[in-house]
Amino acid sequence: MSLKIKMLLLFLLPVSFIVSQSGFTTLGGANFLGYGRAGITLEGIESIYLNQAGLTGVKNMAFDLSAERRFNLQDLSTICFSGAKSFKFGTIGVMASNFGITEYNEQKFGLAYARKLSKLISIGGQFDMLRLNVSQFGSKNIFTFEIGMLLMINKEFTVATHVFSPGNITISEGNDLGTRFRMGLKYTPSPKVFLLAEMDKLIYRKIEYKIGVSYQAVKDLQVRLGVNPSTKTFCFGAMLSIRNSYKIATAYALNGNLGNTPAFSLQYQN
Repeated sequence: MSLKIKMLLLFLLPVSFIVSQSGFTTLGGANFLGYGRAGITLEGIESIYLNQAGLTGVKNMAFDLSAERRFNLQDLSTICFSGAKSFKFGTIGVMASNFGITEYNEQKFGLAYARKLSKLISIGGQFDMLRLNVSQFGSKNIFTFEIGMLLMINKEFTVATHVFSPGNITISEGNDLGTRFRMGLKYTPSPKVFLLAEMDKLIYRKIEYKIGVSYQAVKDLQVRLGVNPSTKTFCFGAMLSIRNSYKIATAYALNGNLGNTPAFSLQYQN
């Protein structure tokens, strides 16, 4: 294993065992990377990765395939797949993801459900099986859940909140799976522009603040920008819509200390 990867693993896996910063909740590829990883207020199939309440935005059936190469290292790549189907009683979704290398690997499998309580309020949740593989310690399966809410205040403002793994789940002696809280705001001043603002708090880390903006440059092309001042990461991306059924998104994150991260997402919906 190269020296650079070893140093990155030290960053990703300090003594407090911060698994939630690596692959269990940092999913979705270019769907969110272009916004600086903000996006719990978004609706559609991509919401299964950050806030399942947004699955109520799936009109019939949708699928997503996303990939990300963390710090542009192939050994630190994430790939995830999800699908969702809406019914009269709500929307059901499934997802699976894989992150890491032989020495350290994370897998996540989720079963999600979302429904509208009214025209303005949506709720959602997901049961998760997390599989952690560490070459020196073996493998372990962890079962947990996550819940979220989406509230449309009016046509311009939407707020959301999401909690990943409430409670204290022990992975090993002295190492816990940290609870993660997110709160976000979406402001849509015009049909072509919306802005995202988000707070992200892992239980034993300082709050991260994220800001994203989307601009509909032309009918089928959306341009995205994002920034995370806490990690000094700057992001940009674009999404192309094809025949209203396919969406192709790319994103790139710039970080002078750890390296740059490219991401890709492909969606189908009908």
